[in-house]
Amino acid sequence: MNAGRMNLLEREDFNAFFSGCLRTVQSDSGLLLHRHTAKQIAYYEETNESWAIRSRCPAGIKLNLHSHTRTLDLRVRILPGARTYAGFDVEVDGRTTAAIQIDTSDGIQSLCLVDSATPSQRQISITFPQSAIVELHAIEVEEDSQTTAVAAPQKKYLALGDSITQGMDARGPASAYAVQLARVLDVELLNQGVGGHIFDLDALDDELPYHPDIITIAYGTNDWSRDTTREEISSRVERYLTRLEKTVGQSAHIYLLTPLWRATGDEVRKGGTLAQFSATIGETAATFTDVTVVDGSTLVPHLPGLFADGIHPTDEGFLHYTLNLQR
Repeated sequence: MNAGRMNLLEREDFNAFFSGCLRTVQSDSGLLLHRHTAKQIAYYEETNESWAIRSRCPAGIKLNLHSHTRTLDLRVRILPGARTYAGFDVEVDGRTTAAIQIDTSDGIQSLCLVDSATPSQRQISITFPQSAIVELHAIEVEEDSQTTAVAAPQKKYLALGDSITQGMDARGPASAYAVQLARVLDVELLNQGVGGHIFDLDALDDELPYHPDIITIAYGTNDWSRDTTREEISSRVERYLTRLEKTVGQSAHIYLLTPLWRATGDEVRKGGTLAQFSATIGETAATFTDVTVVDGSTLVPHLPGLFADGIHPTDEGFLHYTLNLQR
């Protein structure tokens, strides 16, 4: 192909091509896509290095466009985040056409994500990695292609949670339950899941520039493993939901998901077993009239093969999660 190339990042309207992205930051080494506010990122950086790294992974962020281009290439630098591997999932006209798996690296890499023999109007969607930090250098399409942004769905969905919400340990980022659920419900997703996170009032930004119609909250498994007592978690959940209902969630229907099954859940910690701990979370949340409590232990069958490590679902495990959650 001898057609010239156009870098979409050089267009003034390039932000319109992204969904699930609150803001972009141009650094000396590339363009960073952020799903958290600057205030939230600063909090993570000051509080927990692991949270800071994971919060910078572009979980749930998509590139969405209509175009006649025959090819679409990314020039990116993919740095370790939650994991040392990354995936890009590609859909053309609603069908998966490529699932790119790649290791992280300090060097700039070129990825051919779309390669078609003939030009025709297509809707292209690229789901960015949930597990690595991505620095974008170029999004290249054919220069003479008619390329426009895809209109966002009318309703908005905010996913709050830990590593499972972020998408661990799906190999493909489009397999994460929040991404799948957004597609099933035809809603715009902002995924603020952060690996290792807990019920944490200080991580909320009351001025989040996003007004969700639906919120899912899926914390608790890390609170339990940190030896939080049931009295402590009840207080945290009560304060968290009170704050959320008065701010970001004031116009949203809120679903609180108690923790999934995990292989070590029968251990007796300071909060009891995981089932006992989860029951306390659910009982506290049930006192809020605008919150629907979902029993997380029913979402993924208690089969070790559906979990990568006894905690995080596999791609197949996430499919069960999504199907059971959207019922």
